[in-house]
Amino acid sequence: MAEKQNTSYIFIPFCFEKESQFRGLAEQLEKSGRWELIHDNIQYLMKYITDKFDSHHKSECNCFHFQLKNPVHSLEGLTGEEQWYFTEEHLQRQEKVNYKFQIKSVQLYCFSTKVCVMAFRVEFEKSDPFWVASAQYYLKKVSRESIFYHSMEDGQVKAHETTFLAMAKEAMQAAGEEFELKFFYYTNPGTERANMLTYLEVDTKDDYTKELYFLKRCYHDGFMYCENKEQDAKETFRITSNVIWGFSSEAAVCLAMPEMRQNGFVHNKLYKNFNEQYLFMYVFLLHQKYVLYQFLTCLGIGSFNTLETLEEYQRQFKEFEADFVFSQITEVPQYQMLYEKMYKVHCLKKIYEDVREPLEALSELRKENLEKEKRGRENRMNKALLILSILTLFSVLTDSFQFIGDFIGLFAGATVVLTIQVVVIVVIVVIAGFIIKSLRE
Repeated sequence: MAEKQNTSYIFIPFCFEKESQFRGLAEQLEKSGRWELIHDNIQYLMKYITDKFDSHHKSECNCFHFQLKNPVHSLEGLTGEEQWYFTEEHLQRQEKVNYKFQIKSVQLYCFSTKVCVMAFRVEFEKSDPFWVASAQYYLKKVSRESIFYHSMEDGQVKAHETTFLAMAKEAMQAAGEEFELKFFYYTNPGTERANMLTYLEVDTKDDYTKELYFLKRCYHDGFMYCENKEQDAKETFRITSNVIWGFSSEAAVCLAMPEMRQNGFVHNKLYKNFNEQYLFMYVFLLHQKYVLYQFLTCLGIGSFNTLETLEEYQRQFKEFEADFVFSQITEVPQYQMLYEKMYKVHCLKKIYEDVREPLEALSELRKENLEKEKRGRENRMNKALLILSILTLFSVLTDSFQFIGDFIGLFAGATVVLTIQVVVIVVIVVIAGFIIKSLRE
């Protein structure tokens, strides 16, 4: 049997400032010489999704996929696929260990929503599930966990220290100073935690509940194992007898048992699909979560409280839903069922509601303010009309009194003239009273 394979992706999100910078950023990365544009062949998703990611048609593409060129001698910390890295010293089963791994590739998904997802593909020295889970517990803290590597300089071995976040920022220097990039824009500095996607080949056995418990949460062996069958059912999906998935809001893991069935399927077809089809599906899902986090962060600081910015927010949200939010992504059962389970585990429906509710509240508040402004204008207009009516009344009374005296006085006595003048004035006053009353209502 071939050696057991393992692969993990460490995802680091960041965003750029304006939607209008999307294609400019993609062009800049491609021209930099550090990043190579990848044309994905997404076979199992629906065409109405894959059409939006067709980088052969750049003017219509909503996501560009890049890979950092190897070997990258100009980028600190990334010296090629064969370079070994290791963590700080940690306790593993009461022994001090440094978790060793190799960085096989660095990929970047750049979306039109202003959100980008960088993925470090790593392979660990060991494929033991508990060992890998412990390593990931530390490595997911991408700004705090130091990683080390050695290089030969002037015939001597030199030690280097960096972090995954530092390497990500270094890699994005290829974008230049034109683009202001914000990493983990939704977290407080120092609390950054990466999402992870893992593939592990394991020995054949009936139950991997405990291993999945640690892997899908990236727990080290110092955590207590707490069995919860109801929760495990929500966070586990067995595709076939020899392939089982576990997932949480922080990580997803695929356990494959090549000894149970055809080795060729696991080592070749499944492993290839994991690094292409399943990877893209997971990035597609993570992107939705990261975009929603971005909206919530902007709402939280009041960036969309004016009418103009609120309208812009609504436009962006509608475009996001039209381009990247789908209930049915494929008709292949294992992909669709896995996507639906992960969607629930990441609580995306609830996060959507967290975005929609403030949006609707702001819209209602804005409508109320507009109604108040409208009523205020109408009240001011009514007061002005009231004043004009009163002034007009005096003018009408004066003119009527004068006209009756001059005209009726030609053929009637003073008593008749005075009576008519009183009657006309009373009628005018009554009519004016009704008019003024209607203006005040």
